[in-house]
Amino acid sequence: MTEEQQKRLRRHYQAIRAQQKVVDLDPKAYSLIRPTVDLISQAVQRLASDFRELVPPFDFKTAYSHDNYFILEPIRAYIATIVGILEAEMAADEGPVTENRSFPFLRDSKLRAIVERDYVEVQRAFVAQCWKATIIVSGGAIEAILTDILLADEQRAKSAQAARGKSDITKWDLAELIDVAVELKLVSAGVSKLSHPIREYRNLVHPGNEIRTALEFDREEARIALEVLNILRRDLTS
Repeated sequence: MTEEQQKRLRRHYQAIRAQQKVVDLDPKAYSLIRPTVDLISQAVQRLASDFRELVPPFDFKTAYSHDNYFILEPIRAYIATIVGILEAEMAADEGPVTENRSFPFLRDSKLRAIVERDYVEVQRAFVAQCWKATIIVSGGAIEAILTDILLADEQRAKSAQAARGKSDITKWDLAELIDVAVELKLVSAGVSKLSHPIREYRNLVHPGNEIRTALEFDREEARIALEVLNILRRDLTS
């Protein structure tokens, strides 16, 4: 489903839900007047014009009672059925909604392929509310990116104040990689300001480390990890 189709589906869902709230206002009611039924019918027709396969057949005339009144219960059940179908469709469509992005600044083609694959993976993890997986995969990608760009100017990176005299860039931890990259103005200072919740991401890989360090994480830390990855890509492709 395209992004535009998703937007239309959500609009239809909100319209049908609004009608459902109307018919559920009075739980003791047993009938609906024709104008209300007409509004419901029109909302269903608009949905069917875009997503015919999501609209089960129903003849509103079968709910007719007398004069301008319709029996409420079958209409209420029909609306609930449509709402359930739409909610299931939207939930099923959330998983694959990911964005492929290139990381052309990475010199090693194999590393580039891994980071681009992991970028898709981390989005899926976030949508699935897998906060630990989001942080670990994001942290690994961030570390790989920073190591690659600092190795491209190795001597300057080693001379940075934040390097603290450490000579092997491949053994630096994430905090050191971030601090040096910011000091050399390879990435924006926003990376450093945001990155504190994920600097110890490696401790999440092993449960024993997670217990010993008493690390806590939830949606906010996962969101920050993904945001830092996005900022890095933006800074390094501009």
